[in-house]
Amino acid sequence: MKKVVILILCFSTLLNNSPTMADIQEVVSLKGYWKFNIGDDMAWAEKNYNDNNWDQLYAPGNWEEQGYIEYDGYAWYRTAVNIPKNAGSRQLYLFLDRIDDVNEVYFNGTRIGRTGNFPPKYETAYSVPVTYPIPAELINFDNANTIAVRVFDEGKEGGFVGEDLKIGYDADANMLVQDLSGDWKIGFYYNLSCLKPGFDDSGWDTIHVPASWESQGYNDYNGQACYRKTFKLNKETGRKTLYFIGGKIDDEDQVFLNGKLIGTTRDMYKTKLGNSFAGDWQIRRAYKIPEGLLNTNGKNVIVVLVDDHGGMGGIFEGPVGLMTKEQYLIYEEKYESEEWFPFQNFIKSLFYD
Repeated sequence: MKKVVILILCFSTLLNNSPTMADIQEVVSLKGYWKFNIGDDMAWAEKNYNDNNWDQLYAPGNWEEQGYIEYDGYAWYRTAVNIPKNAGSRQLYLFLDRIDDVNEVYFNGTRIGRTGNFPPKYETAYSVPVTYPIPAELINFDNANTIAVRVFDEGKEGGFVGEDLKIGYDADANMLVQDLSGDWKIGFYYNLSCLKPGFDDSGWDTIHVPASWESQGYNDYNGQACYRKTFKLNKETGRKTLYFIGGKIDDEDQVFLNGKLIGTTRDMYKTKLGNSFAGDWQIRRAYKIPEGLLNTNGKNVIVVLVDDHGGMGGIFEGPVGLMTKEQYLIYEEKYESEEWFPFQNFIKSLFYD
């Protein structure tokens, strides 16, 4: 019986070994012709670089099918985009779908993300949907903004190989009564004193949530990390029954609110969101907040301990924040996990009930 279970677990993991993406509501489409040039020069990331003599390729679409047959190596894409001012009230994301094999993205000359590893420590990320938060301070609303994408292709197709390119916001964030995305503190080498509300994290790095830590420069780290966020409740949040929504986390997590444990990855296995056979990193985290634990008039501290087993790491997909019970039930129904085989829940019960 044990061997059968192991085989089923492995088979199910293979079936689920493709990332999903956030529900990005489009503000600006990026489909169309981009400037394109083979080679590698970091000057090509600059906002005002003159790319008038570059070729033009349609995106999405790989470069092999547009004249660069069997070309492997470095190449760059550039485009200019106007973002309306009325879009500035939300956190905007750049969604580039899948890029073969490694990518690094610059917005108005500033790097906003990287997925995969360039040579000499090459690691492909061709199957990972690329979504990077765009810092609001970098955006010139109602004016031209430059997006530059550095790509390395190891073989076969190269470039934009997905189906969509756009700038938008996470539509699921509309279900939050309080959005906690944005700047968090992170410690990669810590002790458990970080769980205490009064812990001083001022010396820690600041990281954007949600977004993998690899996309923010921590490319070679696999292991444990501690995320911390201090916040005050919005007045409209009130004293309702609330859930902490943690988005997707790679791989395992423990969540503490004001020093008290409110949930772990395994708690999700018994919920509609928790198909453990899909891999922990695919499970959307949602933990009910015990009555009376939130400070309604003072500061609150949320701590997320993450254990990453390799590849992408961290709180990589939203939404992240507080949700009422009513909205949580809608969220749960929207993302209810599917069974890959009829006796899946029975097998889960042998391990987790």
